[in-house]
Amino acid sequence: MNTLLKYIVFSLLVFAGIESYSQPPASFRSNQRTYQQRGNFSPYRKIEVAKENYVARQLDLSDDEAEKFWPLYRQYSQEMAAVRQLKRQNTLNNRSRDQTQKDIYYEQQMVDIKRKYNQEFSKILPPGKVSLISRSEREFTDELIKIYGERGTPDGQ
Repeated sequence: MNTLLKYIVFSLLVFAGIESYSQPPASFRSNQRTYQQRGNFSPYRKIEVAKENYVARQLDLSDDEAEKFWPLYRQYSQEMAAVRQLKRQNTLNNRSRDQTQKDIYYEQQMVDIKRKYNQEFSKILPPGKVSLISRSEREFTDELIKIYGERGTPDGQ
């Protein structure tokens, strides 16, 4: 009986140890929960939020300007991202002669979107701040490339 009790206790300790090692670290679980609560599953969404924060710091918007600007800016970002995605798909899927023409078409669409939204931004913001939008986006992209180039990933992994 005494030996049986020792085997049971030993088995429970072994299984408890295996269970504790099979779980991800607590820091990972808490970060994962935080992202799930916020709905930020995608690293692309994290980058978009960081870009918006960077642009906000550069533009130094008043409350009234910010209220009108951010919905329009997000719409602009979505349209640009959709065209970039189409262009990327075209580049990956198309190896024909008309690929160059399609690339030019997508580039023209992006220019048209920028022109349209620059006019819309001009109705909300002074000209100096409108020109800061694209410069801030370029600076953010350059900084992001620099970070990825130095570390491989934004988290340093």
